[in-house]
Amino acid sequence: MESTKSIGICPICGQGHITEHPFGWACDNSKKNADGTWYNCKFVVFRQYHGAIITEDDVKALLENGETGEIQMKNKEGKPFIGKLVIKEGKVQLAFPPRYLEGRCPVCGGRIKVTGKGYACENFFNTGDSHCNFFIGSTICNRIITEQEAENFLAGKKQILDGFCSKAGKHFSSLLSTTVEGKVMLNSTICQCPQCGGEIRVGPRAYNCSNYSNEDVKCQFSIWRTIDGHEVTPEEVKQLCDKGETDEVLHFYRKDGSQFDKKLKLEDGKVILA
Repeated sequence: MESTKSIGICPICGQGHITEHPFGWACDNSKKNADGTWYNCKFVVFRQYHGAIITEDDVKALLENGETGEIQMKNKEGKPFIGKLVIKEGKVQLAFPPRYLEGRCPVCGGRIKVTGKGYACENFFNTGDSHCNFFIGSTICNRIITEQEAENFLAGKKQILDGFCSKAGKHFSSLLSTTVEGKVMLNSTICQCPQCGGEIRVGPRAYNCSNYSNEDVKCQFSIWRTIDGHEVTPEEVKQLCDKGETDEVLHFYRKDGSQFDKKLKLEDGKVILA
């Protein structure tokens, strides 16, 4: 397949025409210089990149805009990825378009961009009045924050994250939260303790009162994170502590696997099923 039909002017030499060939598309600018040597423009767009067939429309977009639209490609292992072709340093090169999470910035409503260091509001990179502080680090306290966890946070889900590690080497659990200024931080506090007024904080296995180790108060109030096969959520803990019972009937499971439905209630400082 070879054609003399021009689909555009060469973006490199600015003189030749881009025509189609069996291998793809190339500049036709070839001429003899005054000193007898030949000049050949080497601009070329191959017909295939990373398993993707390049179309004439892709080449036209490349010539007009300096880049193609997003193209479905495959890596050496056959795993699909999204890329695009761009003109850089006189050659056609592969580039990766920016990726965004589905959720929106809780501060300004901007899109959340996936970066090499985490998940940033697209306005994080702006200066002046349009700057936004919202940013979730990809690693917080020696723990990787996954894209799904970031998505859940943006969707407003209170999600307990385990596996954080302090500078002292102590492992702990926590939740992500946002300050008014848009700074993302860890916050282990769920609500106020109904027994002593301390803070109920999430731990690796239970929600515990902050006064557990306080010799002056010594409150031992706690709620297991898992009760009879049901994972107790932060929302349910808050309901239990604030109102004395959960708002909804919850699903629990017996040892034989059969399901039964009850509410969690507080009675004499202990959590019961009722």
